[in-house]
Amino acid sequence: MANLARELWEPELDLSSLACDAAIELDNLIGGKSQDLETVKKLIVVIENLGQGLSNSAMHGGLAQLSPTTAVALNSAGAESDLFIIQTDLSGLSNKTIEIIQSLEELVQDPQNAMKEKLEKVGKLKSFCLSLSKHALASKPPLYETESQHPYRR
Repeated sequence: MANLARELWEPELDLSSLACDAAIELDNLIGGKSQDLETVKKLIVVIENLGQGLSNSAMHGGLAQLSPTTAVALNSAGAESDLFIIQTDLSGLSNKTIEIIQSLEELVQDPQNAMKEKLEKVGKLKSFCLSLSKHALASKPPLYETESQHPYRR
């Protein structure tokens, strides 16, 4: 019953909040404070679902369904974190997004090994999450804008 109550009362996280919380978990991992990566797991699922729930092998067509703002957020976050250079087409962005998902999955499966062998990569993944949070938040429309901006609907 406690899990049901938690599901009913826990607010739905958006991409920017989820990415920010994932960055905090990765920072805690780097600092040796915690190895809990539950939010990182949720972020993996959300990014995979951005491709309309398709599997990694079929995700190429799924990213074509992305909203332009989400595609720009993913592209900018990857470039700012030095995981890849700016991609100019969706297939390139799809390939790089799949690589990031695979890196996050490897990290979740064995955090201790990743910290020993790929500490720099973990830092870049943390940077990716921070940048994704920033860009996803910037692409959201303001909440206070209730009046239509269409000239004929004012």
